[in-house]
Amino acid sequence: MKKTICIILLLLFCSSCASTNGMPVIHQSSPMPLNGEINLKNTLDKQDEKTDVKRNTNTYTPLNYQEQNAVWISYIDLQPMILGKSENEFEKNISTAYKKIKELGCNTVYVHVRSFGDAYYNSELYPYSKGITGEIDTEPDFDPLKIMIKEAHDLGLSFHAWINPMRCETEENMKEISNSYVIKQWYSDSNKYDEYLVKVDSDNHYWLNPAVDDVRNLIAQGAAEIVKNYDVDGIHIDDYFYPTTEAYFDSGIYVETGVKESLSEWRKNNVSKMVKEIYNSIKKENSEVLFGVSPQGNMENNYEFMYADVKTWCSEEGYLDYIVPQIYFGFENNSKPFVQTTEEWSNIVTCDNVSLVIGLGVYKIGQEDEFLQSTGIIGKQINLSQNMKNYGGIALYNYINLFEPEENLAERTNAELSCIKDAISD
Repeated sequence: MKKTICIILLLLFCSSCASTNGMPVIHQSSPMPLNGEINLKNTLDKQDEKTDVKRNTNTYTPLNYQEQNAVWISYIDLQPMILGKSENEFEKNISTAYKKIKELGCNTVYVHVRSFGDAYYNSELYPYSKGITGEIDTEPDFDPLKIMIKEAHDLGLSFHAWINPMRCETEENMKEISNSYVIKQWYSDSNKYDEYLVKVDSDNHYWLNPAVDDVRNLIAQGAAEIVKNYDVDGIHIDDYFYPTTEAYFDSGIYVETGVKESLSEWRKNNVSKMVKEIYNSIKKENSEVLFGVSPQGNMENNYEFMYADVKTWCSEEGYLDYIVPQIYFGFENNSKPFVQTTEEWSNIVTCDNVSLVIGLGVYKIGQEDEFLQSTGIIGKQINLSQNMKNYGGIALYNYINLFEPEENLAERTNAELSCIKDAISD
């Protein structure tokens, strides 16, 4: 796709691109073209007919709290609860998980419903997740999202559907997806493969390119589809933006567009467009559903590696309702001590309609000396966060580390849970 020529041209005149300094890919984890492409607008119109729901008339009143006390439930956390399970088994498992979260004093859950360009729900735009049945694009006997929402609401928990907008499946799984999905069509179209959908070095997954209008439209419509068809209280995305700083990812489009701004600035604008379009698509379906973003806690990383302009999102209307920086640092962290980093984030949240929720890394209990040697660090961080002027709550990462720790960490984690519960109830 013209990439070799474009990369050469890019290197000749684009010296302002952010240097990689040999940095690895940030995140872990050609076929013949098809005849006819899926039309996203027509697909959503068909959904309207199928579900007998008119667009922009979602009358559900979301359940949200002025102070969020949230827990992330990732696809990894979900796997033992859902993979290969019957409807009744999954219902019981997710209900048990929610009850533990409720008992801790939390009122909100961020639950993965799309992690790899897939769906834990009935979708016209994305295939069913491999995490449900063990096979990609295989319809289960029940609707996981419907169950997850009902069980959450029965306990008074606010349910925020967590999606990864750009990360997609591996090549092995991509081949198994039906040709009816637009992602598979891009994968199979030699004119769009490696431009709309890009394979990243040192990573097994494909990534959607936010520089492409059609790609951002798919991502935005994917969020709108959830809000239109399910009674979610929020849509939530995390820090999986650009997966690499390398120029090859999108240099072809960058050169073709002829923009005068640096590659770095152009990428930041692409991500901001994506965030704004997700926000607008959600509000179009239900203006009361919240949209939140959870970027990296290290402010510099967001700009230098992820191309996430968090300062703009936190200071201007129309990007998000809440921000959850992942401040997974102890008080004694050499580069990003907790108090200083929290104040840094508090200072950039200047938009009256954006609340600051502090993301806390419970998983650090088993990884870093400061957390291992002192009980109550997370509890102390909660108490300090509660004193901020623009405090909107806390979020704990993640479910397994909180409630199903390794055996050698069980006693230590239970002690921390007690401190967390006390801090939340203060």
